[in-house]
Amino acid sequence: MSGLVWKAATYRFLDTFVLIFPFYTVMFAENGMGPAQIGIALAAWSLTGVALEIPTGALADRVSRRWLLFAAQVFRGAGFLVWALWPGFWGYLIGFVLWGVKSALVSGTFEALLFDDLKAEGREQDYARAIGRAQTGRFMGLMSAALIASAIAGVGNYALTLISSASSLVGAASALLLPKAPRAARAQRADYLGVMRRGVMEAVRRPGVLSILLFIALMQALLAACDDYWQIFGRDVGLERSQIALFVAALGAGQAGAAAIAHRAPLARSWALPVWVATAGLVLTAAAGVFEPWLSVPLAVLFTAMCIVALVQADARFQHALSGEARATVASVKGFASQCSITLLILNFGLVAHVSDYRTAFLVQGVALTLLGSAYVWLTRRPAAAA
Repeated sequence: MSGLVWKAATYRFLDTFVLIFPFYTVMFAENGMGPAQIGIALAAWSLTGVALEIPTGALADRVSRRWLLFAAQVFRGAGFLVWALWPGFWGYLIGFVLWGVKSALVSGTFEALLFDDLKAEGREQDYARAIGRAQTGRFMGLMSAALIASAIAGVGNYALTLISSASSLVGAASALLLPKAPRAARAQRADYLGVMRRGVMEAVRRPGVLSILLFIALMQALLAACDDYWQIFGRDVGLERSQIALFVAALGAGQAGAAAIAHRAPLARSWALPVWVATAGLVLTAAAGVFEPWLSVPLAVLFTAMCIVALVQADARFQHALSGEARATVASVKGFASQCSITLLILNFGLVAHVSDYRTAFLVQGVALTLLGSAYVWLTRRPAAAA
């Protein structure tokens, strides 16, 4: 890997090296929060992203992206500190708002910084490989944190949350090691609202951008609605506390491996990617349908790995479809659409779990992902059939 990719992977590693991650939804349940309250708290994170996604993307086309990535980690570290000092619904809600600020600052900013630096080196065709390596770093961080958390689970949620707050500051420092990505000249001269408006218009009008943007948004939303509940999934299939952390580590390991080889996946044909997504939905449906640890756990690992391959491939298609003048802004339009969908689906997940159980909520997500992939296959094949 080049120096740029190593630095990007390091930042993403530290971004997910969070010891409380394997336990936080279980921690919420242990502190008396029901499925609906957990859904509301998670939705607060997503709604914050909805409000800030496009503005922060436009900001990243005008100011230092490194310092925005630095600030992002500081915000989340403050949120973990609130969790430690004020455990309960309102403390967790405030912490998720701060986490939402972090997510909005990172999403379009990180992608644009990586792509523009590669483009400056004449290597933009390596973006899929580079973002895959960065994603590998991200999931290696998750896996490492989960393995350590499994070993020290007995220290309690308070200590794990404080350590997570401190590790966020290390992640913030790593952002300053990233290069200063060149920005498009017109984006530098334009006013803030002008950059935002141009980015939104490019997302809507540029051929091929809107369809892949919406597909990514819905796919990310369906995946994200599950992400925060895997700990409870592990608990409900019968895993003990330390085993839940090992389960999360296995998820991270599968995702890291998938991200590393995602650029090699044979999904170049227009229909191949949605077929892959539909198949992943069937895998999740099977995991929730069986709901026994001996099969559901490996199926869950397979499902998340398949989704990472799909996201890396889809993001590469998206980035290559852009013109580049307001890349971070357009990427944040994608993030905005994703966050809108995530908010609705997280609330829906919590509501379904509240009126039934978590197993049913996972079943619903699997069926929805299968339908999304199937619908997109039909849409991509229809023009060829008509011709």
